[in-house]
Amino acid sequence: MSRKFLTFLVSIIISTCCTSLTASAMERHGDLPLGTQWTAFELTPAELQQTGLMGPGLVVLFVEPDRGWYTYTDQPGEDAKPTRLQASMETKPLTVLYPPGVAKENPLHAGKQVFTYIGRTPLFVPLPVLPPSGDTPRLAAQLDLLLCSQDKCLPVRIKLESTLPAPLLRDADKQPWWPQLLAAAKIASTSTRKSTQLSETMGNPDTMPRTESSAWADLRPRYFQPELEVSGLVKAVLLGVLAGFILNFMPCVLPVISIKLSALLAGGGIEDAARRRSGFRRHNLFFAFGIMLYFLFLGGLLGVTGLAWGQIFQQANVVMLLITLVFILSLSLFGVFSLPVIDLKFGQHATHPRLQALFTGLLATLLATPCSGPLLGGVLGWTLMQPAWIISSVLAAIGVGMAFPYLLLSLYPDLARLFPKPGSWTGHVEKAVGLFLAGTCLYLLSILPTPRLMPTLVLLWFAAVAGWAWGVAGPGFDTLRNRSIKIAALLFFALGLWLALRPPETKAPLEPFATAALRERMGRQTVLVDFTADWCPSCKALEQTTLTPERLRAMKNRFDLALMKADLTQSNPDAERLLEALGSKSIPLLAVFPKNAPNEPLVLRDLFTPAQLEEALTSTARQ
Repeated sequence: MSRKFLTFLVSIIISTCCTSLTASAMERHGDLPLGTQWTAFELTPAELQQTGLMGPGLVVLFVEPDRGWYTYTDQPGEDAKPTRLQASMETKPLTVLYPPGVAKENPLHAGKQVFTYIGRTPLFVPLPVLPPSGDTPRLAAQLDLLLCSQDKCLPVRIKLESTLPAPLLRDADKQPWWPQLLAAAKIASTSTRKSTQLSETMGNPDTMPRTESSAWADLRPRYFQPELEVSGLVKAVLLGVLAGFILNFMPCVLPVISIKLSALLAGGGIEDAARRRSGFRRHNLFFAFGIMLYFLFLGGLLGVTGLAWGQIFQQANVVMLLITLVFILSLSLFGVFSLPVIDLKFGQHATHPRLQALFTGLLATLLATPCSGPLLGGVLGWTLMQPAWIISSVLAAIGVGMAFPYLLLSLYPDLARLFPKPGSWTGHVEKAVGLFLAGTCLYLLSILPTPRLMPTLVLLWFAAVAGWAWGVAGPGFDTLRNRSIKIAALLFFALGLWLALRPPETKAPLEPFATAALRERMGRQTVLVDFTADWCPSCKALEQTTLTPERLRAMKNRFDLALMKADLTQSNPDAERLLEALGSKSIPLLAVFPKNAPNEPLVLRDLFTPAQLEEALTSTARQ
């Protein structure tokens, strides 16, 4: 009997060791609320027969959105972006099998459903052959999906890399995802049969199932307005000019209507009629140059990088910097301080009027071009698949079209007389424009990923303090006082930038608390439960000083801990009952359940030091 038990124990240890070698760690991707993890298996003949797969290997990519987030399946239904995984091994494309998802009400169409992936979801990549013994070939993949929460969606495209470990895991049919693989294989088999029947009907002898990269090669789209589709440079340029002009009147203009107002009211603060016309002409001309300069830059950027129209707004750091710039402009209009180059005040004489108009045009265009307009879809659909010089030419044409109204105003400066003469009303308009810009900040905040909201708000606070100090210093750099205050303001703002843009900290290796999970581990290993909440400043101070990810990871390895986080940010009845059983109604609190005395947890209340934490863990280890 003891011999059988020993054999069983050794097999468990070997299996655990192999699993640790063959399953990679969960990988986070910057600020995205998403983690991925690779693992690989060798399939037995019986498992191959069950699944109907032709190859002996199977790679599994786990896609795990954070709590409160979900993504769509590969066939999600109407108005939903499908999840797509393109995978290859040593540059050879591989087929991808997608499991069925969970039905969810379509937020855009009441009564209809979409299919989603919620939580940890496996995507399956069958391997047609196994590598020679000892080889670790390279796996490469690109994952495209749409991450959604209750109030926003975030398009994601990430590149993934791994090496195929040796040896591969076995017993795939004992994994919790095995039923999902069977369902995915059945779906793929049904799709292949339909594809084969269609191919035979059309007289195509090629009945091999296609890989993901060529899955839509047989589509022949028909367009509702074929006359607006583009197939040559001349038509692209002409339609581009018209599309750029129309872009001035699209909803995209709403976030920057206040900035464009500065072009229309330029020179309003000048009493002399001749100088007023000259200022009006100059401002609109350089404002138009700013628009065209941005489109020239954008054309070069899209041509070199292959990015799509508006894709720059997928970069959270870029959006953060734009929010900060617009916020600073808003503060300047409320009289907190005066900017040295970009100043939207109507009644003041700019020190650098040409630069001010140029940068204002650049900013207005940058903020107004994340979306499309009439004619633009067909133009960009053809243009962005052409060489870089064609992309730059067509984007320049779009810029000319968007700048056309301001070029027209610069050609007819007498139009300045149509606008009211300067007076007390300009101060009210400045405040209204400032409110519009504050609204633009709110709009841009709404498109940020949730993890970047707090760093952005912190950066805005630093910008507000720095702007106030700049205004207190007064104009110029003439005196030591002015220079000292302004340099201090710039350094303070730079500190805010560093805090906001630094890479996110590694998350602590804490799993969410659950009563069943705690009960299961009690008596098997020492369990540490951290009671915390986002609204608890002392808890956050502990996380930054004592319960850091690095220290928890080291303690976990040293004392063989199971780490749990009891999050009380929102109502959590199970955690609250345990907190009360531990003799407390307040947090922060940390409980250590010793392996050898699980019913005698050691409780640390309120704030404690790393040394006290280590002492507590050492004492429980002796029990």
